[in-house]
Amino acid sequence: MKKLITFVTCLTLFCAGMFAAPVENTLDNVDAVEKYDKTKTTTETIIPENQHVTDKNATVKIEYEPMYDQARIYYETLYVTYDRGEAMNTVIAVLQDFQKERKYYSYHYIKDDTVKFYKDDRGQRKAVYSSKVKFTR
Repeated sequence: MKKLITFVTCLTLFCAGMFAAPVENTLDNVDAVEKYDKTKTTTETIIPENQHVTDKNATVKIEYEPMYDQARIYYETLYVTYDRGEAMNTVIAVLQDFQKERKYYSYHYIKDDTVKFYKDDRGQRKAVYSSKVKFTR
């Protein structure tokens, strides 16, 4: 019985030694994965050059997540000059430019567009129209 237990233990240790992964290669791979994760999981904030706005107080900002091929588009302007139709047309034009620039085939909306009103630090009332989309290649 002792010989059988000794034989099984030796066989287990031998197999574990044969199929063990080298430590050096594993550490290099972890560094490569961490570098990949840092570059792909970061959110890029993009301010388009051509914003397609007719309102001089309006700005457009895109938050792009390359790992998920998703983007949030923010159209911000003063509450007094806010027009939902103009905001929607501006966001669509910016999305089409972004789609061509990044070579995406199409996009679809993940959730409904939202409008939020707030006061900034100077006391001005502002409106933010936001849209969240997913791109496909």
